[in-house]
Amino acid sequence: MLAVWRDISLLWLIFVGLVMLLPLCVAFFYAIKGLAWLHMKTRFYLPLAQQKARLVADKTDEISQRVTRPIITTKSGVAQVNSIARTAFRRKSA
Repeated sequence: MLAVWRDISLLWLIFVGLVMLLPLCVAFFYAIKGLAWLHMKTRFYLPLAQQKARLVADKTDEISQRVTRPIITTKSGVAQVNSIARTAFRRKSA
């Protein structure tokens, strides 16, 4: 008689464990399914986003070169003239 109740309680514990584990398994199933969908979408959109980001970086570099080139050229010329003037005045006074 005790063996029958032992078997019934064992089956009850297995059933309760499965009922408690079932929502977790369903959540993992849909999480994996959602990640697979997201992976499929990123395979399509990620190269496009990388291409646009590269285009933005190239244009930013080009525009920054256009903006800074005259400033650098002017400062370089001014520094060169100042250096020549300092050298010329230093030679006269020495």
